[in-house]
Amino acid sequence: MDEESVMDSVMDNSTESPPFEFSDYTQRVIVATMFLIAFVVGTIGNSLVILAVLLSKKLRTTTNAFVVSLSIADLLTCLVIPWNAVALLGKDGLPVGEWICSIVAIAQATTVGCSLYMLASIGLNRLLLITRASTTYRVIFTPRKIAVWLLLIWLIPLLIVLLPPVLNVGAVGFNPKYHTCGSISSHPKSNYYDLIIVGTLYPIPLLTLLVCYILIWRHLYLHAKRMVSSPEASFDSTDNRLSVVSKSVVTINSNHSHQSRHSHHHLPTSPSRSGTVSRSRMSRRQTEITKNMFYIVCGFMLCLTPYAICLFFDDSDPVLPYAAAILFINSCINPFIYATKHPHFKTVFGCIFRRQWDHIPDPSDSLKALRSRCSCGRSSVYA
Repeated sequence: MDEESVMDSVMDNSTESPPFEFSDYTQRVIVATMFLIAFVVGTIGNSLVILAVLLSKKLRTTTNAFVVSLSIADLLTCLVIPWNAVALLGKDGLPVGEWICSIVAIAQATTVGCSLYMLASIGLNRLLLITRASTTYRVIFTPRKIAVWLLLIWLIPLLIVLLPPVLNVGAVGFNPKYHTCGSISSHPKSNYYDLIIVGTLYPIPLLTLLVCYILIWRHLYLHAKRMVSSPEASFDSTDNRLSVVSKSVVTINSNHSHQSRHSHHHLPTSPSRSGTVSRSRMSRRQTEITKNMFYIVCGFMLCLTPYAICLFFDDSDPVLPYAAAILFINSCINPFIYATKHPHFKTVFGCIFRRQWDHIPDPSDSLKALRSRCSCGRSSVYA
């Protein structure tokens, strides 16, 4: 009986499947290609978003402060993910130093977490902008508070990602199981580290996003019903909130005399009717911008969902690298949403692509100086 039991245990051990490793080189090339596509497209797209804000004061709104920070996070993600392609394409292990992979793992986890908290902040900003009085909005979103807010959004994910490995709860670097840079699966406390990352970086911002956009949708739905039943009363009751909406899209240090100069070319109209039409247009424009922000959230959720599903299933190892690549692709899709859906970014992007620098609305001081320098240079050539 003893010999039989020993033989049974040997047979059981021999039939156990070996630990999974993402070793198929063809599949690794496919995933590496996905990483490199995200790198190229995302670097160009997010650089354009940042450039657009630098060139036009019209884009320098409170909401766009978070949008630019989101683009910076996405740009940093795109700049570090090529090292994952390097790790995947290495046939004999990691072809670069382990420390590079550790930095990449910390950077990409931090920027993805930062993107989530930034999206939650944008949702909260849109909610207060549309549904609350102007005084409430101005008290919360002052330049100093926004600066502190953005700093915390960057610090919180960084500390969540960095502190556990420092305390020997998990480790980051080259993961030989998937041949990528990230959490090292062989560490004895790897599961605890993954739980900390997932539990702190995802549920809070996702819940915030869900609540904010449900409340925004409810407000817009009720507002539309009031407009149908009594348009004038609807505009009067929301005058306070629309005034801050108007202020939020006016650029920093805008020139009021420019507006008054243009106003002389219009036919005189009733002040009440003019104000009502102006508020109506502003409300529609803010609704468009809010929809654009919602599209960005939907894009992120679509890219995050496959990866999140894989985390809940033990047998998802073969598809986890593909899910991670889809998650990183999210970093390059936001500029396309801005270019096609956001009314202000769409205009500035068009001017940049057509090189119509003179047509950029409300140009920044740096763009004015650059145009002045170029015009002076042309004048000296012709002289």
